[in-house]
Amino acid sequence: MNTHLLIPSVISEPGVYDLPSDLYHSDPCDTPSLSAGMINELLKAPAKCMLNSKRLNPNWEEPEKQEKFSIGSVAHIIFLEPHLFEEKVCVVRAYTKDGKPSDTWATQDAKDQAAAARRLGQTPILAKDMETVLAARAAFQANSFIRTAFDGGTFEQSMFWRHPRYGFWCRARPDFIKDGWRHLNDYKATANADPEEFGRHAFNMGYHRRAAWYLEGAEEITGARPDHYWFVNQETKAPYLPAVVELDEESINIGREENEKAAEIFSKCLASGEWYGYRDPQTRDRDTAFRRRLPNWAFMRNLEGV
Repeated sequence: MNTHLLIPSVISEPGVYDLPSDLYHSDPCDTPSLSAGMINELLKAPAKCMLNSKRLNPNWEEPEKQEKFSIGSVAHIIFLEPHLFEEKVCVVRAYTKDGKPSDTWATQDAKDQAAAARRLGQTPILAKDMETVLAARAAFQANSFIRTAFDGGTFEQSMFWRHPRYGFWCRARPDFIKDGWRHLNDYKATANADPEEFGRHAFNMGYHRRAAWYLEGAEEITGARPDHYWFVNQETKAPYLPAVVELDEESINIGREENEKAAEIFSKCLASGEWYGYRDPQTRDRDTAFRRRLPNWAFMRNLEGV
């Protein structure tokens, strides 16, 4: 299987490609493909998956960008692709109408600079927020395990493979692939990187599905599964503590089972053209009513007379 292929006009062969991020997210396969992010929506309501897909939704519109996300985007670039910083990032140093420095997006100068940066395909960030990113980078690099985990490999490569059961295209874009495919890394900026809290957060975010999806893709492409899938989490407030966490095999297996359910749904939706809303997992072929129970704490409160 080919790896690290040149940029094609359309993906028609499984492998690993060096693609720009926007091209990857546009879904460049010759037929629609499935990604880990789409799986989370498919399992909730396929209609949401279709609506948010540039490839599947003929009326898709670019989501409005919000400045609060720029810090995480810039951190991702400066940590993982520092050689592209000048090309991808614009540090905004804005001034008010009377010539005073401003550290907010409220001024027209800041808005104009941000708009100009986006037209060039850059991510704008305020100078004061850039100081935060640099402090976080120092904390990131101070962790000896993280330095080793990101040494000797490739960043931001795009993986494409055929689903082994249903035959449709699948895709993934690891933040880092270790030489020899020994492990994959996934960098996440988060409010809380405490490893003791990661299990609940991973379940809520569908990270067990994500890890299983990427590991399966790597195995389909190379013939061997990587030894590890590491989530490299870092807190967004000082002291910007990072932590590397790996889900255990039992969690990965749950993710793999849920991915198979999503793959079946995706295959059927592609074939039928019906991207339905909320349905009971036991009766996905039709709309039904739901019966649900109050949370356990509500019954406890009732027993206590609250």
